[in-house]
Amino acid sequence: MSEWQLTVGMEIHVELETETKMFCGCKNDPFHSAPNTNVCPVCYGLPGALPLLNKKAVELVVRLGQALKADVAEQSFWARKNYFYPDLPKGYQISQSTAPLMMGGVVVLDGQEHHLHHAHLEEDAGKLMHAEDKSHSLVNYNRAGVPLLEMVTEPDFHTAEAAKKFCQELQRIMRSLKVSTADMEKGQMRCEANISVAKAGQPLGVKVEVKNINSFRAVEKAIQYEFERQTKALENGETINPETRSWSESEGKTLVMRSKETSADYRYFPEPDLPNILIDVADSGETHVLPDEQRQKLAELGLPKETIQAVLDRDGFAMVMELSKTDAALAIEAGKLLLAIPEFGNLSLADQEQLIRLRQTAGWPKETVEQVIQKSIAQNLPVSEVAKEFTHSEDLGGVIQEVISANAAAVADYRNGKETVFQFLVGQVMAKTQGRANIQTVREELKKAL
Repeated sequence: MSEWQLTVGMEIHVELETETKMFCGCKNDPFHSAPNTNVCPVCYGLPGALPLLNKKAVELVVRLGQALKADVAEQSFWARKNYFYPDLPKGYQISQSTAPLMMGGVVVLDGQEHHLHHAHLEEDAGKLMHAEDKSHSLVNYNRAGVPLLEMVTEPDFHTAEAAKKFCQELQRIMRSLKVSTADMEKGQMRCEANISVAKAGQPLGVKVEVKNINSFRAVEKAIQYEFERQTKALENGETINPETRSWSESEGKTLVMRSKETSADYRYFPEPDLPNILIDVADSGETHVLPDEQRQKLAELGLPKETIQAVLDRDGFAMVMELSKTDAALAIEAGKLLLAIPEFGNLSLADQEQLIRLRQTAGWPKETVEQVIQKSIAQNLPVSEVAKEFTHSEDLGGVIQEVISANAAAVADYRNGKETVFQFLVGQVMAKTQGRANIQTVREELKKAL
């Protein structure tokens, strides 16, 4: 057992699911829109442009705070956090970091409590895109001004895996509460790790921050790399410097960016163009069933652990629980289908129930169910209508004979032991039925005919 102990605190930034930006009426859509189209004088920080607060963003943070049993501030104010980057056109960021909306909060995962220190609102910066030859960079200001929630945890984590699992759970919570879609691939959720290493039982070591971690897998890899780097340095008698490092996925290591800033470096002062905000934190009566409780409820229905995780990750909890009111067996089957075919979750509740019952009656295999789902979604038709298009076994005889007659060489190869040809013949039958046949039935009937 190593004498060195890893301690990690996470900083997690999440873009909130609002229609407009934090301080203006521009559309909150940095990912899908053409560059620099969701912008205005406020986004560009032009002289004389005044910010206007987005009430919805504050309401989403209050919802999160109440769900996590945090202390929600009754009053808060905005400050200017001064620093310059090319993607922050004003030269400062409007932030609440000196007066957070949320203090504390608990996330329960696998029966263990993980604690937030605070969470505050601010505006996001734009996005830089660098030329491969490093000759120039382009900046897209569509993201500038998007509502951004920064959550800072207590130094609660002592393994890289635990920190990763916490980030994954936080994403599920954001989605469950409809606070954010928190898609890491789109930059809607971004993780930073504050890492220190010290001998077990000793005070915490020097804190090193690692930025630019853009996947859950990278969270684990970056923390583990930094633990090994710091441990090796300490064993060699070297000093760990308080610094900000960047995770390089291609090199599989952290790289020095700059020395660590302190709050004094940002020269905070109150934002003169925004008034203080007063918040009614009275209990709304809204019930928040967080993922940990959702797992318990799904387990009580009899869903296997693997299926439960798929239901949570694909936002299917409400659907499964609603189906369970009709029949617990329906709920279990719905969970299995969501695990096997994620698009199942895009159907209406009525279509989901109809599809489960049709599948059980007709004995459809996964491939046929997928076809029905795809056609139902693409053509915006009820599952019951799409199901009528699928060929019954008694209609297949003639089609199979046509395929056998038209592919004599392939049939001969199959009968001479070339098993791989069989899938080609199945494909020919499916093509002639325009994909409407039950593929399992096709396989059975074709084997009989051959």
